[in-house]
Formats: sequence, C-alpha cells, structure tokens
Amino acid sequence: MKQSQEILGMPIFSIMDGQEIGSVKNIVINPERAGVEFLIVQNDHWEFGIKAIPYRRVEGIGDYAVTVENDSAVIDLAEIPIANDLLSKNIQIRGTRIITKKGRFLGQVTEYYIEEETGKIVGCVVEDPAGEAKVMPQEFVVTFGRDIMVVTEDGVKQMMSLDEFVQLPEVEEVVAEVEEEELDTAPLIGRTLAEDLYDEEGNLLGAEGEKVTEELATRARQMGRSKVVELTLKLS
Repeated sequence: MKQSQEILGMPIFSIMDGQEIGSVKNIVINPERAGVEFLIVQNDHWEFGIKAIPYRRVEGIGDYAVTVENDSAVIDLAEIPIANDLLSKNIQIRGTRIITKKGRFLGQVTEYYIEEETGKIVGCVVEDPAGEAKVMPQEFVVTFGRDIMVVTEDGVKQMMSLDEFVQLPEVEEVVAEVEEEELDTAPLIGRTLAEDLYDEEGNLLGAEGEKVTEELATRARQMGRSKVVELTLKLS
C-alpha cells in the first residue's frame, strides 16, 4: 500500500529509454471505481494541455519512482472524454468531511491508502473532532463526493488504528462496476483506429485503419471504463 502523499511529487521514469518523463503533480480519482484513474504529470518543458498517465499504464510504484513502459503512456487529457468528467468532479478525498448515512459527523479525511497494483483505494485516515486518527476501510464507503464522504453505520464499528491497518495481511479489494450510461463514447464515433483493438478474450473488436462505428463504441462502453480508455488511446 502507498499513501497518496507518498506518490505526489514522485519522479516518473520510462523503462524503455531510462529517461525521466516528469513527476506526479496530482491524482485523479474515479469515485465510481473507488480508485485512481489517472496520474497528472508535471513537466516544466510542456507548454500546453494537461498531460496524464492512465493508471493501467503504470508498471510500478516503488519507494523512489513511478515507472511506465515508455513515454507513449503519457496522454493529453483533452482527448479522453471521461477525463473531463472526472476533472470536473474534482474528488480530492484529503480534506473531505466524512459523515454516516444517518448524518453523524465523524471528522475529516487527512490521508488515504492506495493499492499499488490496481490503484484501488483501500482505506481512508479519518481525524475526529478530538484529534484522534483512525482508518475507515474502503468497503464501508458509500460515496466519494467533492464535499463529503458518506459511510455506512457499520463502518464506524470497523474503524481501526493506523498500526492495525498497516499490519493487515491483505486488504480486501472492492470492485466497483461502472454504469454503461456514464461513459460518453459519442465523440469517438467516426475516428480511425491506429492499432488493433481486442476484447479480454483476444477477439478482434476493430482493426487498424477502420473507423469507429456506433456498434464498436457501444461494445467498448459495455466492457467498462478501462476499455473506453484503451479505445481512445488507440485512435489516430
């Protein structure tokens, strides 16, 4: 597990050429998946646009750096339809007030933990009004919002100390399904594939040089957010 503050500011390196691409400027959260969708890249030599790395393109996050296979992992967020939606939601988590479904105020989130392999959020550090910090496991979070985080009443009973949390042998991963209607693929229709696109079983969805049809866009949307991102990245 990594705390978000450990990732922010980390240098990002390309494995293929050994060059530093930039550093992690910010973390874009997908509240529906309860995880990291993009890492915003800081590079003082880039003048225009917001550059980011989809979390699925991250090879690893170590003690010193974030690694990607090559610099093609860096994309312009303006080219990704779902990115604008996530940026507008502006889910920061740190500094967010936390309440239960029945409206009980628990405190403020001061930090959160990320599972490096998947980018899933596994726990949030909550500081209560008395200044005591405990961890709320992610599976009890109902809503990650811009202004508040909502948790179940049972979650209050499951909060634990920082020491207890970091010593857990493993943290249960919660997989959140993405609703089909939340993915806007309309802007992709009519654009050209620069690479072949396959489904998870290796079946060809669209060949290089083909135009994205409404049928292909719909199939990608049905497969979830990651497939829509992959489709977008493979467009010329």
